[in-house]
Amino acid sequence: MSTMDEIEEEAKAAAEKMVMNMMQRPGQLEKVEQYKKRITHKKASIEAQLKSAVQGKLDGVSVGLKQLQECLDDVHQISQKMDELEDLLKTVPPLVASLQPVREEDSRHSQYVTAMDSLKHIFTVPESVAKTKQWIGEGKLLHAHQCLSDLENSRDDLLYELHRLPNQSSHDKIMLKAYFEDVEVVSNLLEKQIKLILARTLNTVRKEPTVIVTALRIIEREEKRDQMAVQQQDQSGFIPPGRPKNWRNKAFEVLECAVAQRVEGTRVDEREDNKLWLIRYLELTRQLILEDLRVVKTLCVPCFPPHYDIVNKYVNMYHTCLSTSLQDVVNNGLEGNEYVTLLSWILNTYPGPELMSSPEVNVDVSSLPPLLSKETMKKLEDEYLQKMESNYIEWMEKTLEAERAEWGSERAPELEPHTNAFHTHTPVIVFQMIDQNLQVTETISKEITFKALLLSIEQVTRFGNMYREGVAQFKKQHFADRSRVAYFTHHMITVVNNSAQMARLARQTQARRWPPGQHDARAAATIDRLHQTFQALRDEAVKFLLEEAFLDLEEHFDDLFTAKWQTSSVPIDVVCVTLEDYFQDYNHLREKNFEYVINEAQNLVYKKYITAMLSKKITFKTVEEAQQAATKIVKEANQIKSFFRRIASNAEGVNVDYPFEVISMLAEVIRCGDAEMISLDLHGLLDKCPDISDEHLARLLALRADLPRAAARDTVAHVRASRPAPRPHAHASLFADITFTDRLLPFTL
Repeated sequence: MSTMDEIEEEAKAAAEKMVMNMMQRPGQLEKVEQYKKRITHKKASIEAQLKSAVQGKLDGVSVGLKQLQECLDDVHQISQKMDELEDLLKTVPPLVASLQPVREEDSRHSQYVTAMDSLKHIFTVPESVAKTKQWIGEGKLLHAHQCLSDLENSRDDLLYELHRLPNQSSHDKIMLKAYFEDVEVVSNLLEKQIKLILARTLNTVRKEPTVIVTALRIIEREEKRDQMAVQQQDQSGFIPPGRPKNWRNKAFEVLECAVAQRVEGTRVDEREDNKLWLIRYLELTRQLILEDLRVVKTLCVPCFPPHYDIVNKYVNMYHTCLSTSLQDVVNNGLEGNEYVTLLSWILNTYPGPELMSSPEVNVDVSSLPPLLSKETMKKLEDEYLQKMESNYIEWMEKTLEAERAEWGSERAPELEPHTNAFHTHTPVIVFQMIDQNLQVTETISKEITFKALLLSIEQVTRFGNMYREGVAQFKKQHFADRSRVAYFTHHMITVVNNSAQMARLARQTQARRWPPGQHDARAAATIDRLHQTFQALRDEAVKFLLEEAFLDLEEHFDDLFTAKWQTSSVPIDVVCVTLEDYFQDYNHLREKNFEYVINEAQNLVYKKYITAMLSKKITFKTVEEAQQAATKIVKEANQIKSFFRRIASNAEGVNVDYPFEVISMLAEVIRCGDAEMISLDLHGLLDKCPDISDEHLARLLALRADLPRAAARDTVAHVRASRPAPRPHAHASLFADITFTDRLLPFTL
């Protein structure tokens, strides 16, 4: 009630508020009657809706009550029926007991019916067995299978009836099975015949495909009977003897065994009988698989049921059997080029257009497992590269021994016809061997080719180091007794030419064989080591070459800037004549090597000349004596320069002016008659040779007896202090390598 009162109060308050809103202006009083009618109509409409809703709810409640009443009546009726059924069921057990004789009679009648139906088969079992064997022997397999099925049905029906008896007699089962034991013999005989047919499938399907179809029809019938036998076992617990036969699975086993025999049959030779046994085996295998799969796709597909998926089955069988056979080949060990043959066949021939990708077969091997595992393939690649490495080592050691024997021989090296350069065939032979190996590896894969390229580069680098050691030992032995080897210079020229050619052939090989876009830092470092090795070998061989020549000139350089030298031009004349004699042999260098030797020779002459000048073996006591010496120095510098210009007349990469211009500038310092002007000459010298040291300048000034030591020291200090910071110089350093064991202590700055 309190709730209703609250609702009523809220309604009155809402109405009062609504009226207040409607009567806010005086003009609205005239519309009171209109507002009243509108509200009255609205009230009437709401009351009508409310009445309608209440009536609907009342009708629903009425219908619900009626349905509940009907349900209650149904429940009472069902309860009565259940009571009646319970009373009826109480009479069933006595009825079952009274019908037991009828049931037993029905069972005997059923057995009699089965026996009557099978009677003709029972009496004719021996005859039917003999007839079935005869039909099998005559190849009439469908007739034989039908007769076998009748015999098995009779046996199975009788055994099933025995199985159904409450009190089963094991004696009866044994007797019945013994009576039908020949049926099992006939079944095995038919199975053997079908296996024999299937084992020859690929041959038979070409001539008599109907024989294959017949065998498959029999197999499918047996598969259906297997399924029925299994279902019967699930329902009754009885399964006929010998079921399930699983002839379909056995058929695939026979096919797989036949495939394995065909694959193994292609291995007709062994390594002892034929060195090319592996090539022949793989080629025969390729031809066999290609032809057999073509037969499967064209002839077997129409004969086999679709659910056999016979093409993919055969592909998998050949793939599996081939994998096993190849693994056996690997396990027995490979030799020499057999690695290449096997790897190339697996990676290229097998999946390629010659076999699986051929239009006749068109099989995507990517969906199949690999013929050999990744570990086995990696092992084969590693073993192949190891054998390649051992071959390189053995061959290069023999090559180096041949080179050493050539150095010790009493004949000059061969001349290259078109360049007139001394050479041996070693560089060409080395890189021909590398190229042959890379051509072989290209038949395998790009990856192993790149690995072989890096291996080859490493081995050539190793050969270069061995070659360098051999050259150093050869030089040491020669310098110990220079009369032992008559053609040392010629052989050393050959070494220089060979080293440069090895580097050139390496660059050519890299240009041809290096994979585009390959940016492996370690691989790049490998080829850089090769170039550095042979560059260093060439430079060292040039050093040995010139060392021999300058060994003959040592005493003549020692005569420079002595009292004897002041009155004689013999030392420099002998130097030029001797070098010219040696350069007659150096003409057998290739062009770039010849230019390098000229540069190195003139640097040595320059350094030895400067060293002799600054070694303070002589002092010019008067200005006239110093000027005469300076004139002689300039003359000798021009003489040496002219000699090298003549030698390098056709050489573009040689600058013979610069070093000897420096000698002339040194001479001008000595020539200078006014001690005050020496500073200007020293400034020019520093501009030309920023690497000249204070000691060099001090030794140069020490040649002038007219210049006191203290003045010379001050002059050097003044010139050095007034010089700006040295700028990078375009010419090579000329004074950095000129050092002395003694020191001019008074000139130490």
